[in-house]
Amino acid sequence: MKINSLLIILIILSILGTAFVYNRLPEEIPGHINLRGEVDRYDGKETVIFTGLLPLIIYLLMVFLPRIDPKRKSYLKHKKAYEITKTLIIIFIIIIQWAMISLALGFDINIGLFVKIGVGLFFIVLGNFMGQIRHNYFFGIKTPWTLSNETVWKKTHRVGGFSFMIAGVIMFISIFFNGMIAELALIAAIVIAAIYPIIYSYIEFRKITKG
Repeated sequence: MKINSLLIILIILSILGTAFVYNRLPEEIPGHINLRGEVDRYDGKETVIFTGLLPLIIYLLMVFLPRIDPKRKSYLKHKKAYEITKTLIIIFIIIIQWAMISLALGFDINIGLFVKIGVGLFFIVLGNFMGQIRHNYFFGIKTPWTLSNETVWKKTHRVGGFSFMIAGVIMFISIFFNGMIAELALIAAIVIAAIYPIIYSYIEFRKITKG
């Protein structure tokens, strides 16, 4: 996979920015967000060093892994989907990093809103491209049944694409609600995006192997 220069520049700027503000941070900073979008745990400020480097680590992994995948040729077929996914993941992590830093510095940031918008957008965009993802061992919906059968892989990714887009829409809708309704919406989005495709892949595999 080719190096994305603009993404690398963004990652480096984020790392440098994190180093610049490090001494201004309080000793404890927000470390976890619950389903209500509230900070429910605080960590030592040194954690921003790891979270600051995380986009670079993920980027390098996503560049390296296709090279050792036995089905590396598949990445040429779903190159666009892979590059878009890589870009969205990196940008999302950087945004959350700086939202957390801003919160630690005393700015009034609705971190839950950032997460819902970011995850919702990610689900919708990835869902739109999921049907393009070809059989491989690192990228996509990997279950024992999709990895064992290419037909199951293709069907699961087509269905998974719709599941992800529906989950993304639910994430956006949850922005307008609070409390229990918002939490149930987030749980529904997770079930639709993460659990349903797994169940579907198993059912399709059983159908094919029985036939």
